Amino acid sequence: MSSQERLHALDAVRAFALLSGIVLHATMSFFLPIPAHDVSQSALLNVVFFLIHTWRMTTFFIVAGLFARLVIARRGTRGFIADRAKRILVPLTVGWIILAPLTIVALIWGVTRSADPATVAAVSRPSVIPAGAFPLVHLWFLYYLCIFYVALLTVRGLSIKVDAAGRVGRVLDHGARALMSSYAAPVVFAAPIFAVLGFDERLAVLGGIPTPDSSLVPQLPALVGFGTAFIVGWLLHRQLDLLTQLRKRWLGQLVVGLALSIACQTVPGIKLGTTAPWLGHLLTSATPLYAACYLLSSWYWSFGIIGAALRFCDGESAVRRYLADSSYWLYLAHLPLVFFLAAAFAKVPWHWAIKFPLILAITMTVLLTSYHYLVRPTWIGEILNGRRYPRAKRAVRREASAAVLAQQAAPMSLEAEPLAQLIGARKSYGKSQALDGVAIDVRRGELLALLGPNGAGKSTAISLWLGLLQADGGQVRLMGRSPLEVESRREIGVMMQEVALEPLLSVRELVELAASYYPRPLSVQETLELTGTTGLAGQRYAKLSAGQKRQAQFAMAVVGQPKLLFLDEPTVGLDVQAREHMWRAIRRLITGGCSVVLTTHYLEEAEALADRVVVLAKGRVIASGSVAEVRSTVSRTHISCTGALTAEDVRLWPGVIDATQDAHKLMITALDAESVVRRLLTVDASVRQLEVRPADLADAFTELTKQAA
Repeated sequence: MSSQERLHALDAVRAFALLSGIVLHATMSFFLPIPAHDVSQSALLNVVFFLIHTWRMTTFFIVAGLFARLVIARRGTRGFIADRAKRILVPLTVGWIILAPLTIVALIWGVTRSADPATVAAVSRPSVIPAGAFPLVHLWFLYYLCIFYVALLTVRGLSIKVDAAGRVGRVLDHGARALMSSYAAPVVFAAPIFAVLGFDERLAVLGGIPTPDSSLVPQLPALVGFGTAFIVGWLLHRQLDLLTQLRKRWLGQLVVGLALSIACQTVPGIKLGTTAPWLGHLLTSATPLYAACYLLSSWYWSFGIIGAALRFCDGESAVRRYLADSSYWLYLAHLPLVFFLAAAFAKVPWHWAIKFPLILAITMTVLLTSYHYLVRPTWIGEILNGRRYPRAKRAVRREASAAVLAQQAAPMSLEAEPLAQLIGARKSYGKSQALDGVAIDVRRGELLALLGPNGAGKSTAISLWLGLLQADGGQVRLMGRSPLEVESRREIGVMMQEVALEPLLSVRELVELAASYYPRPLSVQETLELTGTTGLAGQRYAKLSAGQKRQAQFAMAVVGQPKLLFLDEPTVGLDVQAREHMWRAIRRLITGGCSVVLTTHYLEEAEALADRVVVLAKGRVIASGSVAEVRSTVSRTHISCTGALTAEDVRLWPGVIDATQDAHKLMITALDAESVVRRLLTVDASVRQLEVRPADLADAFTELTKQAA
């Protein structure tokens, strides 16, 4: 799973689900009497509708649940509520006021213009009016998101009070991990909605989960079916590494989904691609079989599509980013236009293969143009996308359209700028040169391990970034500004090696105090759960062991949801279990978009966590790159085995740097592993347990610092 700030693959899935909805609505007039009854009917578009409708909303709500927990993890409960009110509740309210009347007018015009009198009567005067009747139109999904948000905040608040130790959460995580490791997960996740719809004879042939677009009273099938998907997404975000299971099985999931969709059409009385009567068509004894195939296919399709996106769309793409940003507006605004075009073309004597793509082309052209010029650079774009993008300069607009699209979709320069920089930084203490022209940058979404022997300049570099020291020369930047500016420091978290905290305060009180300094902190309970300090919450700081104090300091460093986190020897004094928990928490922070600067003498820690390594010695950068790149600077290899040979026998062999021996094994450090192994096997036929291991980060560090000494 990529640890980039944006989950690009899931952005792509969400956009795909929304844009597929436009395609779905554009097919309707070619086999249904609404929004109009086209003179050119299409069995193929019936199938397209059926397949899209099978997976689209289940997939959308899985992603919505995952992103909901991502937002609440980043912004805390208050920030989550403010964000969702702005980006979901406002579009629902304002969008309905503008779009619902237009949609209803287009629908009435299309039906009365093209359908037979019986259909017109059935649509205009339905036999059953649901309780709380209200035309939510296609914005119903926003209404149900609001319901799910309220439910999850309520359940989450109760669980924090009732299950402070997180035992229920651990059980759920364990169950989710067990399920996601097999192809059986969709069977379990489809079971709740099957219990609701599996024996319901009103299940429409092409309807799937009935669309809850005509009432404010929450409908049980939608609550159960889409609520289950939302919960699954929430659980996936608790363990993002589970997405790798979907990535591995994407093809198999799609194959099973397709097979089940075909099986749906083999149920007696149903033929693939028919335009059977839309009104009043019921299933009877075949209902459970049809429902099982349909509901299972929905989950297999959803997991397959998400897995395929993780496999093929995990990297950043300017075009995908632009479409992901625009898809929300496109879906919100499309329905009146699609319905109007369907009605306008309904009686035109052209083949559907001309009219259908023409409706889509006109719709997408109008909506993309409106997005690009009226939404993306305005306050509307800020509401829908969370930010506004300034219009391109005239010179850029004159470039080819593909280049313009990539330019507009690319992150702003501020997004691309490193979070922290040392540019030719110099710092001296008297005659001692602590930093001598050092250049280091910390990029977004990475963990940078800053390594070096004592006195190399690591602490000085961090002190410059924190504004505790001022450079004698060069530049120091933090969040694109001087580190002396308060605003730049509001977005960082710090865990130094030597810390003095108020001894009489409890861990909870210390975390609350740290949270008060930040504009959008995590809740205290979330922080305690993340850092594994729930059991320490009530204890006074003075009563903690050295390792427990480090855990409390870590909690204080992360509670503010920093964009950049400085960790100075964070696991000193921790036992193995506490250290592994901190490593998991650090990985979760990085996955959530946080960047980390780590200094440590535990080189295995840097090797396990770091995306990039910078090695300092005598105030200079002597190596920089990925862990693999730094390791590759050392050509040595480690060989171990049992046999008759001793260390003295092989120490003088060509290509051998050193050889040692304990009671069980012979250990050889070699420059030319192949020749040494070949000679071992030739000379000693009793060689067993042969193991060859390339140089690790510790070897590289030792060799590099030795050369710099």
